[in-house]
Amino acid sequence: MNDTQVGLAMSLATNAVPTAASTDTASDVLQNIQAFSGDFQAIDYIYVLDERKLIGVISLHELFSVAPQIMLQDCMTREVAQVHAQSDQETVAQLALAQNIKAVPVVNRDDEFVGVVTSDTILQILRDEHTEDILKYAGINFDAQDTLSEYTLTQHFTSRIPWLILGLFGGILAAWVVESFSEAITAEVALAAFIPAIVYIADAVGSQTQMVFVRTLTSKIRHTLRQVLQREILVATAVGACLSVIIWLLSFFWLGSVTVSSILALAVFATVYFSVVVAILLPWFFNKMGYDAAVATGPLATVIRDVSSLCIYFLIALSFL
Repeated sequence: MNDTQVGLAMSLATNAVPTAASTDTASDVLQNIQAFSGDFQAIDYIYVLDERKLIGVISLHELFSVAPQIMLQDCMTREVAQVHAQSDQETVAQLALAQNIKAVPVVNRDDEFVGVVTSDTILQILRDEHTEDILKYAGINFDAQDTLSEYTLTQHFTSRIPWLILGLFGGILAAWVVESFSEAITAEVALAAFIPAIVYIADAVGSQTQMVFVRTLTSKIRHTLRQVLQREILVATAVGACLSVIIWLLSFFWLGSVTVSSILALAVFATVYFSVVVAILLPWFFNKMGYDAAVATGPLATVIRDVSSLCIYFLIALSFL
């Protein structure tokens, strides 16, 4: 097996599973399973083949519930959920979750049966992919086939530094934005004190929305982009209104300035809206382009949110001052 095959369905499949012909009876299949049970890695399903082509499947539970003389062709499921040999391991796990099946059959380009990705392997895939997504969210380039504990110092460095450099440039850009709007801060010094609050709200709302949307992308219940946007815009309206009222009241009782309080309230409301849109469109774009949506929920999205929230904040401030 070469490196390019690691993580592909063909490299994860085993053919040590029960197979049968469509004309075999339930009794024949059960006797075969009992005789060779020690040779099988999984016996959840019996795969029905016709000259190596997968034409049906029946679970062991279903097999016990039919009469012994019934042939498989009369009781098998003909529409079989399957993946191709070159499918990525994440596709295998997503299909298993979407179809609620314990094992996923694999076929080659000629639709010939290659083997089955068992439930144990699927659980391992889910664990690896979950770890990979968490690390990508933190800005660490990590392959699900790797083990972090075995990384060399050089690998640890190279897996982390790219997004940190991006974050550094994002911070410099944010500083440039603050410096560019220094006249607004000069006119109302109190605005500078609320910069951390505005940036935090943008990051918090964006992170929450991204997590929900990325989860939606892998859910068995599919939603259109329009449906997700409509739902999240309604949520953003409620969240933005609530946070705006809170920050207006707190800042007014603290500073006694209607102008500053109004700037903060509008900035929070606008920032929440913008963060929600970015949190949905960025992962959606990455997913459409064939990239891992988890990449878009990490440092890249954080930089975009931080810089844009500062721009929104100071543009609103200038319009008042």
